[in-house]
Amino acid sequence: MLAAYLDAERELGRLADDADTDTLALTLIGAGHLLFAGREGVPPDADAVHKVVAGVLAGVVRESGRAARCAGGLD
Repeated sequence: MLAAYLDAERELGRLADDADTDTLALTLIGAGHLLFAGREGVPPDADAVHKVVAGVLAGVVRESGRAARCAGGLD
């Protein structure tokens, strides 16, 4: 499901044409799991989650996608 979402973002021009959405989806799932794992009832704050997602997608987000995200389009 996450890879399909990233495919749609790529088709909208928000991700690079050569973005490997299958690998990005697995990376996001793994990183998210590790971010939440081992916590005792206290989830990470939204800034921590955003930092992980932004870090994983940093190399494939197009400038127009960054502008949309800043305007609330990708959040």
